[in-house]
Amino acid sequence: MDQTPLCRRNPSRFCRQLFFDRLVRILSCGSGFVSLATLAAIFAFLAILSLPLFTQGQWGQILSWTWRPYQGFYGILPMAAGSLALSVFAFALAYPLGLGVCLFVCSPRGGLMRRLTLSVVTFMTAIPTVVYGFVSVFLLVPLLRKAMGGSGPSLLAAALTLALLILPTIVLFLHGAMRDTEKRTRLTSASLGFSPLQALLLVVLPGSAAGLRTAAIMGYCRALSDTLIPLMLAGNAPQFPASVFDSVRTLTAHIALVVATDNSSPAFHSLFACGLILFGVSLAVQAAVRKGPSRAMGDRRLAMLSFLAARPACRVLVLGWSAVSVAVVLGAVGSLLAFLLARSLPVLDLHLFFGDTPVLAAVFGREPVWDGLFAACAGTVALVALASLMAIPIGMGGGIALSLYLRGPWARALRFSANALAGVPSIVMGLFGFSLVIFLRHTVAPEANTSLLLSALCIALLVLPYTINATAQSLETLPEELRLLGPSLGMTSWQSLRRILLPAASRGILGGVVLSMGRAAEDTAVILLTGVVAQGGLPRGLFDKFEALPFTIYYLAAQYQSEHDLNKGFGAALTLLVLTALLFCIARALQARMEKEWKH
Repeated sequence: MDQTPLCRRNPSRFCRQLFFDRLVRILSCGSGFVSLATLAAIFAFLAILSLPLFTQGQWGQILSWTWRPYQGFYGILPMAAGSLALSVFAFALAYPLGLGVCLFVCSPRGGLMRRLTLSVVTFMTAIPTVVYGFVSVFLLVPLLRKAMGGSGPSLLAAALTLALLILPTIVLFLHGAMRDTEKRTRLTSASLGFSPLQALLLVVLPGSAAGLRTAAIMGYCRALSDTLIPLMLAGNAPQFPASVFDSVRTLTAHIALVVATDNSSPAFHSLFACGLILFGVSLAVQAAVRKGPSRAMGDRRLAMLSFLAARPACRVLVLGWSAVSVAVVLGAVGSLLAFLLARSLPVLDLHLFFGDTPVLAAVFGREPVWDGLFAACAGTVALVALASLMAIPIGMGGGIALSLYLRGPWARALRFSANALAGVPSIVMGLFGFSLVIFLRHTVAPEANTSLLLSALCIALLVLPYTINATAQSLETLPEELRLLGPSLGMTSWQSLRRILLPAASRGILGGVVLSMGRAAEDTAVILLTGVVAQGGLPRGLFDKFEALPFTIYYLAAQYQSEHDLNKGFGAALTLLVLTALLFCIARALQARMEKEWKH
């Protein structure tokens, strides 16, 4: 075998490989910093479009308690108070329930029930937000109206639904932290003679203080940034709520409502002040998560929790509360799914999707579908496909750069930007897309308008962090001997990446890709501001308006005029749920298979 170095045996081939290595490095690093550029662009657009409030001296009007735009009053403080009240109320309901569920899932008893509960909570992450809202409009609101009177949509209705929405985030963060703590402290607990329950209460729970704090921050941020639940269930009255039965309007819902009716007045420019507030909150959350609790505070909490957990009455209370929490969560999710299935299964047929149009004529676009879900389904598929084509290559490139090429401050900047972008509220990303249209109209493209392409771009930026983090994590968790195999065989970094590392990490990467596709399929707030319409028909081009299942569900909940429209809404809700659940199950199966292979 010829031992002559490749650079002497075949200089042209060596140059090509060197070129590919450098090209992949440049493209990967460039892709990675798309997230950083997106964060900067969001801040720049929101700040620039808020400037008229400064230059015209209207900040005093904006920071007031009166919202009467037709009389010249543009105060956003009622919406800020509504956001605060709703998010705090929902979090106060969800966090104790989440902690109780997590204690049950981590307890040593009831193996089958524990696995069932964890599976249900994990499945809850696949239920689209608009499905929670749609079912609550027709199930929870009538129950509250019958039991307590009032008009129905209120702070209470929105908080109950929002608590159910954010509960999986809290439980899964807590479960991950407590599971890691249990693995680290297993031998310590056994050496002290603790029973499994004692170890959970005296060691695992106090030792997971950082996880408790992170779960609280992420759960609250999720509640504060949601758009669809307050838009559908809170009543949207711009006032400070005097009771839980009052109607409120949040900042996120306010943005969606005003953009639909105004695009020039100070009321419109106040939306970008709302966006800046939400954007700043998301960045503050990321900073709080990274900072972590102080050592002294952690020690005090550890001592307090250990003291309480050592009391027999406390252990009984914990077991009782965990059982009640599981019963409440399983009952709520079971009721939601049972109601949805009972209303939607009887109407599932070809007429629901194609109306009176022949199936083949609708599929091939020869005849329009005026009374079915086919156009919404096609628009959703087109949106997900376009967003995936944009997000997947860039996200994989960013993940490769983060795990293989970048080090030091650049790596920290990319990781922070990806995590910060993941925390940007959907409505802020939609507002960014709308701002981009305004910018293009005033610069290079006077005819620019919202469209399928713009929606796909904003969705791609929204789901980009999922692909970046999945790729980076899959590559970083490969065994060290596999990472060194390519260089030991004389491969270049590009050859090692293409032939060894990416195939070995492909299932984990694919799992992240599928999860991002599910996220793209169910988002409503972004497309609400960037191009979706009702009765838009099949999109004929990238610059056309389009229909999508999430918006169809929201529109029918607000504008239905007959039982047929209502049945169509339930059918659309079940269709979207099946789509996102299928993508979620595929992602979980791929991740589980990859983990099983590496364990063996």
